[in-house]
Amino acid sequence: MSVCSIRVILWLILSVTSIAGGILADLMLGTEPFPVLVRFLGLVGIVLAHFPLKRTGKLLKLLGESKEWGCTNRLVTKDLYQCVRHPHHLGVGIFMTSLGLLIGHLWSFLIITVIQWLWILGFLFLVEERELMSKFGAEYKAYRQKVPMLLPRFSCFFQVLTRPIVG
Repeated sequence: MSVCSIRVILWLILSVTSIAGGILADLMLGTEPFPVLVRFLGLVGIVLAHFPLKRTGKLLKLLGESKEWGCTNRLVTKDLYQCVRHPHHLGVGIFMTSLGLLIGHLWSFLIITVIQWLWILGFLFLVEERELMSKFGAEYKAYRQKVPMLLPRFSCFFQVLTRPIVG
């Protein structure tokens, strides 16, 4: 099994565990549900997170010379990747935070959100950034100096999302 496949499996286990742990904590503590509007915002966030997640998958497949899901042999710097270096991780973080809001109880929200963002930040700082520097060298170093890691330039991000993907 490849490193990329193992990472996906670990993330899925972490996600299921954090969701179950949050729900269990809320059931045991009897926390009050969030207002309907807050839960609705969670649903909106899940729908909105879908667009960058789907787009990054298509981009990596189209431009990254991907031999397997999540691993590329070419540095992708176009489209969403010109706005933020890790748009897929940003999408996952928004999706999981929104899921916590949609579930709609304090401990579910906190456990899911904190665990997911700690995983994302830890993975990016401790693993992925180092791997990309090692794999792509000076090209990645130059890209890294121009493009933010996780907080996108929003005008760029939304502008790109309104255009079709160009190979």
